[in-house]
Amino acid sequence: MLLPALAKAKARAAQTQCLSNQKQLAYGMIMYTMNNVDYFPGSASRNTYGYEKEDWIYWRLGAAYPPVTQSPIVVGTGMASTNLFRCPMDRDDSERNRENTDGNGIYMYSYSVPSIILNGANCGMTSIIDRSINYIEQFKISGVRNPALKIMVAEEQATLKRGEASDPTGDIINDGRFCAGGPATGGDGYTVRHNRKGNAAFADGHVLPVLPSFGNMTTNCQANL
Repeated sequence: MLLPALAKAKARAAQTQCLSNQKQLAYGMIMYTMNNVDYFPGSASRNTYGYEKEDWIYWRLGAAYPPVTQSPIVVGTGMASTNLFRCPMDRDDSERNRENTDGNGIYMYSYSVPSIILNGANCGMTSIIDRSINYIEQFKISGVRNPALKIMVAEEQATLKRGEASDPTGDIINDGRFCAGGPATGGDGYTVRHNRKGNAAFADGHVLPVLPSFGNMTTNCQANL
């Protein structure tokens, strides 16, 4: 009788910690924009835009890259740690390790930020920066419409196993860029690790567990709609 109750209590505690992580990341993001003329940081893309110093998270490992604790949105908060970027229930790296084939390293973290390009326009939260082709499209937090309804920090699925993935045929998190829409449309999938929900931080700073049907909707991550 005690074991199921204990398991539920541990899961609730882990979800609370995950929500706290996202709350701190949301505060850090808002503080960053206040100190950066209202502009969002970069997308922390894997290959599409590559590494940029303005990326919201420094996730690549190796001497050539800064550590995650120096990531722009947390370096000034005093809360920077590796644990801040990872949900306590995100414990399985097996599929991450198998998919690490492009030389960029493993994305060891649980959270990503919406970064959507539709019809040539940036509709996500991050700025789009690619200095390899001299392309910079900065996006402002003041441009977010209905911020209480728009996801700013998402919690992607990290494995395709039951109890984690909203779509076991989709992809797993592999960088800091969340392309909403769900695996059915070529986008990223939301996790269901928190009692069939995944956590989200919204552009007004509040945090909330959401169903994958909400997290995967492109319109809930399109800042300018």
